[in-house]
Amino acid sequence: MPNKVKRAVAIFDIHYPVHHKPTIAAALEYLKENPPDIFLLGGDQFHFDCLSHHTKGKPIYRTRRSYMNDIEGFEENILGPLEEVLPKKCIKRWHEGNHERFAWDFIEEHPELEDALNHIKLLELEERGWEVFKLGEASKLGKLTVAHGETLSGWGNQASLMQAKKAVEIFTGNILVGHSHSPQTFTKVSPVSHTNKWQGHVAPCACSVNPSYLRNRATNWLNGFCLIDILPGGNFNYYPVVISDGTFSFNGKVYGKK
Repeated sequence: MPNKVKRAVAIFDIHYPVHHKPTIAAALEYLKENPPDIFLLGGDQFHFDCLSHHTKGKPIYRTRRSYMNDIEGFEENILGPLEEVLPKKCIKRWHEGNHERFAWDFIEEHPELEDALNHIKLLELEERGWEVFKLGEASKLGKLTVAHGETLSGWGNQASLMQAKKAVEIFTGNILVGHSHSPQTFTKVSPVSHTNKWQGHVAPCACSVNPSYLRNRATNWLNGFCLIDILPGGNFNYYPVVISDGTFSFNGKVYGKK
């Protein structure tokens, strides 16, 4: 149907294994009952403490077999369950985030491990029908551009106060990013036109908002995911879903469990 509205669902910043299980469970419940046309993972699917430059010289974060535990755990707890509820004709997109980049940084110091540390190959993403977008690349949902958002920089409550404003100015158009874990929207307007308007959206995250490495420090992070309706012609409606107690409501129905 050429005039059909297409529904896209996007989940950003899972940071497995520091993921927020109630958010993942609520999203899976929604996806099972509302099969999307497009599904997108927006980057930082992995946390990769075991490879990060932040944990270099800190063996407490680099336990034996931790890399493969992350890969196998993500398959069992995230990727497999997602593919079970997504329809066969669903377009699946995988964006790399700056935490996935830790693997490539590690290989720069240990080139002998090239291809051995490769989550894209180990998870057989391309063979399973996922379109892979490298860090710095963007995809399109109609007139909405989607990127991870690492160019915004910062994390927790150290991130830029107006992240959505920065995003729309950097990408110079309608943009959806994650990375900073704190949902926002900002509208940019041309001073000489009533019709030239663009919005920058920052998505909520699907990771823990109080991970141990922050030492119980307060953040402005919020759990959730994104729904995007793509209209014929490319215009879109963006619906951020925020999950505060393991549940959310959409279209009059409650999903998830406390």
